[in-house]
Amino acid sequence: MAEITEKSNYYAQAMPPVRDTRLQIADTFSGCACEMSKCLEGGCALRKNRSFWQTNACQMSLTLMMCSTVQNSVVVMHGPIGCGTQLHGLSSNAQKGKVNRNLPDQKAPVWLSSNLGETDVINGGEKKLQETIEYADRTYRPEIIFVVATCAPNIIGDDVEKVVDITNKTCAAQVTALHCPGFRSRVVASAYDSFYHSLIRHINFKAIPYKDYVPDNPQDPAAQLGEEVFKYKIAHTVNLFNATSIGYQDEQEMVRLLTALGLNVRVYAEYSSADDFRLLPLAALNVSLCNMHDDYMLKFLEKEYNMPYIIEGMPIGPEQTRKWLVAIGKFFGLEKEANLLADYEEKKLEEAVDEVKDSFAGKRVFLGGGSVRVAAEAIALKKIGLDVIGIRGYNIDSNANPVFDDLGEELPDVPLSVSNQSYEFVNQLTKLKPDLVITHNGSHAIPAKMGYPSIQLFDAGASFFGYTGFYYLVKKIRFALENNNLAKNIKAHAKLPYTEEWYEKDAFAYHKE
Repeated sequence: MAEITEKSNYYAQAMPPVRDTRLQIADTFSGCACEMSKCLEGGCALRKNRSFWQTNACQMSLTLMMCSTVQNSVVVMHGPIGCGTQLHGLSSNAQKGKVNRNLPDQKAPVWLSSNLGETDVINGGEKKLQETIEYADRTYRPEIIFVVATCAPNIIGDDVEKVVDITNKTCAAQVTALHCPGFRSRVVASAYDSFYHSLIRHINFKAIPYKDYVPDNPQDPAAQLGEEVFKYKIAHTVNLFNATSIGYQDEQEMVRLLTALGLNVRVYAEYSSADDFRLLPLAALNVSLCNMHDDYMLKFLEKEYNMPYIIEGMPIGPEQTRKWLVAIGKFFGLEKEANLLADYEEKKLEEAVDEVKDSFAGKRVFLGGGSVRVAAEAIALKKIGLDVIGIRGYNIDSNANPVFDDLGEELPDVPLSVSNQSYEFVNQLTKLKPDLVITHNGSHAIPAKMGYPSIQLFDAGASFFGYTGFYYLVKKIRFALENNNLAKNIKAHAKLPYTEEWYEKDAFAYHKE
């Protein structure tokens, strides 16, 4: 397992802290972009709440989305069997991701359930969990077993970590636990920390001599040569941390740019294997693709392995991509080369975008979804002439402050809300009347029923990042603006379940301190 010393603080605990306590967070906010960072820094964001919630997200879905991609692994759901139904929807995406990356393990994720019933909730489910883990180990022979501790065992107090410790001695696989009861956190992004905490607690990060590298041997000139080559490679290696919502094409775009600077790139932690995890500390730099995704792991690697890291926003659009690329280039003494590369790529992108951006003049766009992504896209879309009339982020934490500082400078007066509530979304669209909605996948039914064309904020099967991704995004926007009859036809035959009285109210009427 990864080394954990006393200085690691909460990394040594059985359960990770939730972001509600670890960071400044906001899940309820309405105002303008220039106010967001100040509200987070001042602590007022956490005090905001609603007197009515229509729905909220469960962090377990994101945790499952991440662990189900790991190669040669089995997921054991510890809870009632219904908690595993989310994996039916996630399995196809995980398998598609493996195929796209041409990985040796291209099978759909294997998952089992401890299937807790009423008697188990009364008497405890630790025995059933141990039996399920041992069955998974001898039947499927995985390298890693992820035990997902759902709400029920956390309510009744099952000692999941004790069972993990026992089965790590009896099983061939590495066994680790993901603690993600939905009731612990108001912030769904706490799921990322749960996944990384499971890796830190029980997964081996230590390379094996002769298998992973050639150890230094003064008596063997060949070994010395191998050691020097290995050290040079490590000194020019970047660990790139990705999220499932950032697909293979986006990965390849960023690898393409970093490779052009002469760097060696490994992508973590989804779609990784036990062999990949062993090599994790053997790099010069860790880089995130999202401010709100990876800080938990990157800070651990800095503490335990003295590995520096860079979290520089999402590389969406030419401005944010240059910023991200130059920050990495500067670390390796390649700032000049990074700027020259950005100059070249931006010139090509400008020539391509000029063909279509004239049709964007006066078009009003509303963005909603992941907070860092909507902020980055809003800045980029303003540069090509679109009128950003509203931004809706699902949740925000203090890791995103630099992004919202940039947003406050570029679009200080644009209305900004932090909300994942459908009733507020409907009300906003009614009042703002956008020409186009760019929103999180799964939420397109609402603008469609209101007659507004929409495109996805992200799609793991498409490209959004870097220069190539922004070109494709611009093409999607142009297509949606020119082909909007589908939404108009849906509006003529569909109706949303809200009263006229609600549309007359302020969208944030239920916000409170």
